[in-house]
Amino acid sequence: MRTFDQQFYASTFQRFNASTLQRCCIILLTLMLLFTLLPSMALAQSEDWQEETTSNFVILYAPTDADTAGEYAGFVDDIYEEMATVFSHRVKTPITLRLYPTFESYYEVNPLAREMPGIVAHADFRRNEVIVVLPQTENQTPEQVKNNIRHELAHIIAADLSANRMNTGFQEGIAQYVEQVSPELEQKIALLNRAYTQNQLLPWSDFDDRDVVYGQPEISYPQTLSVVSFLIEQYGFAQFRNFVTISAQSSGYRSALDRAYSVAPADLEAQWIEWLPSYLNGGYRGNIFASFDLSYPQQLLSAGRYGEAQTELESALEWLQSQPEIEGDDEALQARQEKITEAQQLLTVSQQGQQAEQVATEAYESLQAHNYDRVVALAEQARQLYEALNDPRQNEVLQAYAERAERGRQANTLLQEAQGYASSLRFNEARESAEMAAAEFSRLGDTTGFESSLDVRRSLDSNKRLIGLILVTVGIVGAGISLFSQFFLRKAEVW
Repeated sequence: MRTFDQQFYASTFQRFNASTLQRCCIILLTLMLLFTLLPSMALAQSEDWQEETTSNFVILYAPTDADTAGEYAGFVDDIYEEMATVFSHRVKTPITLRLYPTFESYYEVNPLAREMPGIVAHADFRRNEVIVVLPQTENQTPEQVKNNIRHELAHIIAADLSANRMNTGFQEGIAQYVEQVSPELEQKIALLNRAYTQNQLLPWSDFDDRDVVYGQPEISYPQTLSVVSFLIEQYGFAQFRNFVTISAQSSGYRSALDRAYSVAPADLEAQWIEWLPSYLNGGYRGNIFASFDLSYPQQLLSAGRYGEAQTELESALEWLQSQPEIEGDDEALQARQEKITEAQQLLTVSQQGQQAEQVATEAYESLQAHNYDRVVALAEQARQLYEALNDPRQNEVLQAYAERAERGRQANTLLQEAQGYASSLRFNEARESAEMAAAEFSRLGDTTGFESSLDVRRSLDSNKRLIGLILVTVGIVGAGISLFSQFFLRKAEVW
């Protein structure tokens, strides 16, 4: 739940005493229960809502907020793709985005929220819905407005991956982590630094307790962000995502951490405390780039799924290149450029892999067309391309293509020999070559070559019959001439 904007951090804690915070926490928990158990309440005024659809969202808005809905429609799909890239996971769509036009319209559906005015947005995983209270966003920057959506989508994705079993603290930590840099970050770091120096940090076990997390937001929100940043920076985003998914089959966060990191949770917590000063001293600025995870497209490349890898890498590059620069933060700039370079190199590999796949496909198509010389050339070209990628998985297939094509070439040679023998009237040799060619073409399933071989054999038979007929005719004619000559030629006189 995204609850605390810039003004909230600046002034709310000066106005709220401990009892007020406790009361708000109770209200918040009650609201969550109502969101879960009474989903029909949010639709009580459905006849008042207008609807705008995008590729991944159904945006519900009051008639007076058509322009605002159009603004959201212009960026929510991009954020969906961004989050899908970060998490390597796509939640089901469409997602409902409900824009409440006034506080009263929101309170009418959620009456207990009157006593907790800090709610900007929240997500309902079970209903696949994100809710934004528009008046709360009036003083936000455009990036903060987008961060509201990033934050709530992260909640939905994390809940989906963990079967809604990841605890409150880690949920809030990852939802903040995926936000882009905004003025809020510096304020959170200041609050975290104060909690650190005053020894007010929460034990990780408190992340299980909603009362504590939402009852002490000035500590819990910055702290959970730092904990997630630590885990991702030190162990990688893929490992954190693994922790999220393992949470679905774990008895609690300790078990999930132990299984995901093979490190005792207490040791991880101690490592975080030791790491925290470097984070507070400026490390927080570059973390999102240095720890940006490219392991999923790398896995796709390793599996030979080059087209899917290209799609993921293009999305990753688009996101990395669209991030605003942080003035004076050379470490963050360097981290981003290094990650962009890595993604571009992987993208090149994915493109080379697809080129190899295309050549292999052309070799197969040429084999089906019985263009044997082309098959041999293409199979060798594809083999070399795969070899450059260090991908031997297609070697057997390409070798089979080449061997089959070589048999086809030999059959063609036999057919040509048969035709040559036939031209020189060497019928026996011609017939033998034609029959061998026909047998090989038959085994190859090459009907064209098979029929051509039969044509040669039929031609040989026809020619042999014709020659036989000619010889018989010549013999008969010769015999007739001989007989005829006996009647008309004079017998030699005897002297």
